Amino acid sequence: MNRAFCRSAVVACVVTVAAGAAAATASAAQPPCRELVRFNPLNFPTTPAVTNSRLPLIPGWQRVYEGRSNVSGQSLPHQVTFTVTDLTKVINGVRTVVVHDVDFTNGRLAEQELSFWAQDNQGNVWNLGEYPEEWFNGQLKGAPSTWMAGLDGAVPGIHMPVRLPEPDEAPYLQGYVPRIKFLDCASTFQTGTTVCVPVNCFRGVVITDETSPLDPESGHQRKTYAAGVGIIDIGFVDDPQGERLVLAQNAQLAPDALAAVRATVLEMDVRGYGVNPTYRRSVPIDAPVQQTPAATAPVAPVAEAPFEERPAPDRRATGRVSLSLRPGGRRVSRSGQAAVRVACATPANRVTIRPGRCRGTLDLAVRGTGIRAGAARFSVPGGMERNVRVALTRRALALLRRRHHLPLVARTRGAFAGERSVVARLSLTITARR
Repeated sequence: MNRAFCRSAVVACVVTVAAGAAAATASAAQPPCRELVRFNPLNFPTTPAVTNSRLPLIPGWQRVYEGRSNVSGQSLPHQVTFTVTDLTKVINGVRTVVVHDVDFTNGRLAEQELSFWAQDNQGNVWNLGEYPEEWFNGQLKGAPSTWMAGLDGAVPGIHMPVRLPEPDEAPYLQGYVPRIKFLDCASTFQTGTTVCVPVNCFRGVVITDETSPLDPESGHQRKTYAAGVGIIDIGFVDDPQGERLVLAQNAQLAPDALAAVRATVLEMDVRGYGVNPTYRRSVPIDAPVQQTPAATAPVAPVAEAPFEERPAPDRRATGRVSLSLRPGGRRVSRSGQAAVRVACATPANRVTIRPGRCRGTLDLAVRGTGIRAGAARFSVPGGMERNVRVALTRRALALLRRRHHLPLVARTRGAFAGERSVVARLSLTITARR
């Protein structure tokens, strides 16, 4: 990915944790600017819904930004098309919304990117990964700046916080990837002003100031956010690339137009496994998510798919506790065991004196093959979570030795104490211990 565009365009390079769980975040390199919230996969809903009023990502919405940039050394027309799809992808235990981003410079394709977004339970918007293809003269040159939360030491950051920091507060982290020497920090520059762009004039907008401390000569990026729309204007101060973009189109796509974008995204997803080794270690894009165009609209149920491609259902209607799965350990122990974290959490808006207990069996299967990888019993008190260690079968271990990493599907079979049965599902990838 062109790092200057990464900072300046619509898809800011926000990155997430190194390793699979929140504990790994603490061991990653300490970023130079403050973390507003410590990343925790358990702090996200099982069905993604990005409804933050300053950055709503509703499936089917497409925004087209137009302006100029001198990335190539001369000022040229620049256009970015940002489309929110109805597809999802599980990254580091969090199901994300997939966004398709296309960048044209002087009428030629310069970059085509997939980015993966999720909103936590408090309303903060995170970007959990990016697969940016670089193009030149119609030829794909690769995707060297690909990153995925939970891989390669990337530290998480928030693109749009639910509580906007005051202008005099210290900058907050938007992303830090030591491997590619990327760092973005942001602060609130101005609030409550009016800004006009081709699509409309907006009152009460928020302007943020983004900088890259590792590249001080890149100047400042100013992004303007309007309630219910998101980014409407991208400007700069002392940026040698001089990129300026404004929102020129903002529309809800018709079903056939969205289907065409969906097909392009799925092609990129398949291609990514051959282009970039980091992307090859991620779970494939899968289940669609349906939402209405309103930014605060509830999320409809995820469409049905085969067992291994289905997201964990959100069972909140009955029972004292809800059961969920998260990645525990990403590497297999020397004894041939894999770890999956089982959470037995009290549902939102439910007060209990005795929260109960989740009991059952955890089954592992090799994703897409039906090969049984192992099983283990679990018992977790309500409101707590535990790592459940599963001894892998000989067949699974043989596959792991040949491939060095193995995509798995984890499924629980069990019930709450005294309540009806529940099921949770999770896609994860484990690697051999070296």
